[in-house]
Amino acid sequence: MAGDVFAEVDAGAQLATVWIDNPSRFNAMSIQMWERLAEVLRGLALDPAVWVVAIRGVSGNFCAGADLSEFGEHRQGADTLVYDQRTEAALSIPREMSMPVVAFVEGYCLGGGVSIAVACDLVYAVEGASFQIPAANMGTAYPEGALSRLRDRVGYAYALQLIASCARIDVAEAARYGLVTEAFASSEDLMARLSRIASLAPRSIAAAKASLHGRLTEDERLAIFSSNDYQEGLSAFAERRSPRFTGF
Repeated sequence: MAGDVFAEVDAGAQLATVWIDNPSRFNAMSIQMWERLAEVLRGLALDPAVWVVAIRGVSGNFCAGADLSEFGEHRQGADTLVYDQRTEAALSIPREMSMPVVAFVEGYCLGGGVSIAVACDLVYAVEGASFQIPAANMGTAYPEGALSRLRDRVGYAYALQLIASCARIDVAEAARYGLVTEAFASSEDLMARLSRIASLAPRSIAAAKASLHGRLTEDERLAIFSSNDYQEGLSAFAERRSPRFTGF
């Protein structure tokens, strides 16, 4: 197939990186890559060794959107609805995963790349990255699910502004309107933030994510306070040392 999506898991760091790999097209997503993204994310959701997932593009670019060379075949008439269903099958997964999913944005983040970014819990971007949704320049309709998530992140007016203007925006503007959660001077600084998140109590973070989405049960909340990690947190605080969490 054209391009691939694969995961690298650093079990020692509790961190998984999902790589978008189609560098000759600036990591544009083929339909098979969308399907691979769904498959990879579903697998990571079941891996207890993974506390944080980062989605990242190879060769210094996040994702230049959908592979336009496929549009003649897959985005004509009713086939467009099938195409959007297949992309949405991947983009709906991050919200359902217990661990935080982070968009690790470098270089181009265009069209479908923005769809991937806003499907993540957090959007971290390295200075020099750029964002654009060129749907109106291509005569296409931006998928409804992606547009809804974009609106939830930046608001109605700015979501429409991004579509209507086709403007290419930098990290500073994207952060100002909430498209980017935090900007970093380098990929190393961004990785350090991911490592920090992955060192903290995963059940606490998972509970916060579930609660924000309205799906944390009372029993799940109480279980946090019966966990080994809760006792470790208390002990570490009392002993003035860094906690060593296990996820149990």
